[in-house]
Amino acid sequence: RFCPWDGYEYKASDEMCPLCETGRQQSLYCGGKQEVLHRLLLPPWQRVLWKHQPYQDNHTDATFLDELITNANFSEYDFWRIVRDSVAVSQHCAATVVFLAMFCLTNYRGVRLRWMLLMDLLLGAAGCGAMLSIACYRRWRESGVPTLTAFLVQEARKVTIVSTLSALSTYLRICFLFLTAIYTLSPILRTLTQTISHDTVAAMTICFLSLHLFSHDYKFVNGIDKSFGGSVALNASMFVSVLLTSRSASNLHVALIMCCAVEIFALAPRVFRQVRLTSETAYCICAFFLFALALFLLQTLNTLLAFLFATVIFGITFVAPLTFMYIQRFKNHINGPWDEAVPTKRHDKMGR
Repeated sequence: RFCPWDGYEYKASDEMCPLCETGRQQSLYCGGKQEVLHRLLLPPWQRVLWKHQPYQDNHTDATFLDELITNANFSEYDFWRIVRDSVAVSQHCAATVVFLAMFCLTNYRGVRLRWMLLMDLLLGAAGCGAMLSIACYRRWRESGVPTLTAFLVQEARKVTIVSTLSALSTYLRICFLFLTAIYTLSPILRTLTQTISHDTVAAMTICFLSLHLFSHDYKFVNGIDKSFGGSVALNASMFVSVLLTSRSASNLHVALIMCCAVEIFALAPRVFRQVRLTSETAYCICAFFLFALALFLLQTLNTLLAFLFATVIFGITFVAPLTFMYIQRFKNHINGPWDEAVPTKRHDKMGR
């Protein structure tokens, strides 16, 4: 059925092998060709480039797949580790919902602006308190003092009224300049996109907020990247804020919206990063309270929206990691002699 020299499978009408031209009934001793004998006596193939060998360039020998490696760099993931990493996504979605809900409540539901002012103050105070607590905690860990209470007492003795007033005046001056600049520019921001129709504003808000959520630097929040790389996301969120200010009823409302946007989209990721690097437990607690706040605000707007938001957050936090863990079992990445050579840097010092 097969040619003994090259393995060709004979057909019913074949009288000789079309590859080596050997008769179907001939053997090595009665009718084999010289080229067949030459092929059997070829030297073994070597994996070198400098040596001339009687083989084709695409020749593969029997040991070609001996060096096959499957999933060489495979690392097994932990489910709860992925859940903790996905908290950054759900947390930022909740912060975005808080911003949109506060705008809708104050602009369309008749909620007084003092509640939005209170929200801005609470967010600012929470951020400052978190950063001060983190700085104090890190200094305590570096000081070697056995208890945190003893460290606070020790630091309180070093604090003077002059240094306290100097630091407080610096922070108050920065806040005053920031708020003054925003309130001064609020009439311009209010009329900047006022001629755009409501439907266009709504469509652009959805598009640019989606761009913001997809391009946000979640690696920075999780402590993987050292510098913030979400400039596209930040610009998209600020553009949405400017669009929404054109639907505000007063200049004070514009200023409050811009303050809320700066706190949530510009400052909050840096605070969340420091909290995550300091304590993952505190980070998850902050994310839970932010999610509860977003759910409460959406509940006052629409119960269905609150249910959909809770479903999306549950899917991002738990369903997506489970799906990722499931599809990991089908991963099949192969490595072998066909891969490009990767140069390795030698750390030993060679004498000259």
